Amino acid sequence: MKCPKLALFGAVIASLWLAESAVAQESAAPDIALREFVFNVLSDHPALRQAQAELDAARAQARGQAQPLYNPEIELGYENALDNSKSVGLSQTLDLSGKRGARAGVATAEITAAEARLAIARKTLLADLLVALSDFQARREGLRVADERVALDAEFLALADRRNRAGDLPQSELLTARLTLAEARAAASTARIELSRAEERLQAVMGGVLPPPPPLAGLPPEAPPSTDAVAVDALPELRLAMADAEAARSFIRVAKRNRIPDPTIGLRVGEERSSLDPFGRRESTTLFGVRLSIPLPIRNRFSAEVDAAGADLVAAEQSYRDLRRRVEARLAASLRRYETALGAWQAWTAQGVAPLEEQRALLQRLWQAGEIGAVDYIIQLNQTFATESAGVELKGRLWTTWFDWLDASAAIGEWVENIQ
Repeated sequence: MKCPKLALFGAVIASLWLAESAVAQESAAPDIALREFVFNVLSDHPALRQAQAELDAARAQARGQAQPLYNPEIELGYENALDNSKSVGLSQTLDLSGKRGARAGVATAEITAAEARLAIARKTLLADLLVALSDFQARREGLRVADERVALDAEFLALADRRNRAGDLPQSELLTARLTLAEARAAASTARIELSRAEERLQAVMGGVLPPPPPLAGLPPEAPPSTDAVAVDALPELRLAMADAEAARSFIRVAKRNRIPDPTIGLRVGEERSSLDPFGRRESTTLFGVRLSIPLPIRNRFSAEVDAAGADLVAAEQSYRDLRRRVEARLAASLRRYETALGAWQAWTAQGVAPLEEQRALLQRLWQAGEIGAVDYIIQLNQTFATESAGVELKGRLWTTWFDWLDASAAIGEWVENIQ
């Protein structure tokens, strides 16, 4: 009897380091249905529509800032006194200091910032959707494993109860079987709650009007990526920070131009008629005038605005430097996490494949034959389910770290588009 026990124990312990047979048969890449599902979610998502609307607003603002700063003014005058006069005039304020060009520079930087915000919104939405999908799939697989464990434990309890009534099984082992089933049902309840939460997160991202999501088949690439291939300054977070800094520089130019007064030139043409002379006649005189007005920056020289714009530029530049450090740290950390998850998965699958269903059937036959006791059967059966659950968690963690890396490197959109 010892030989079968030792052989079985060794087989079960070895299975803790192996994956299920279905894992080895998976394809190397996700199916095209995933790409279609993702594009359907993105096609009318409110977060992207909001970012697109902000970009459209920035472009409209830029068109407005590129227009002339001042419109001409028309003046009409009439005076009825001893002498009657009528006049019409036209005046125009001239932008001699280049305020229009300075404001257009601000608008251009704000367009670049809005484009970067749209790119950030898109890649963040992609990452949130795919991470939620990966978590949903892992929780669904975890619930399947938990329900299968409940079914087998319930079957074992029924057999144990019959053997106990026949006098072939001690009451203590029957009690152990009951406790094991209660524990399995509690674990299944927890798994069902976790699946509900994962489904809630997925529905919050994708919306509730789309069809059920496709399975996240396959595996991420086995070759780890490299941070050297990432153009850090081209990442949308840093493009946004650089656009904010460029806008701050343009605001300095605007503030300096605003200190320079803009003159207003006006022309006026009219007619003046004198009062009646003793012979009842009026004399008419043509009027022509030129007007020039220049504001005097005496009470307010607008120097505080220039100082404030300079301080904003310093803040924007330091924000860029801080953000660049954090972006580089996230790139390196997300790559390390993916390499760790990939290494764990490769170690998991390196030794081959163990059919856990066959091991469970073998356990049940040995217990029914009396080769192992109920306690040994329960312990080793639970080990097989722990093995399967660990495989589900490892795969889910592998996908999650992969999507985190794609989000950090801004390559997640390209990855989805290249799904065949």
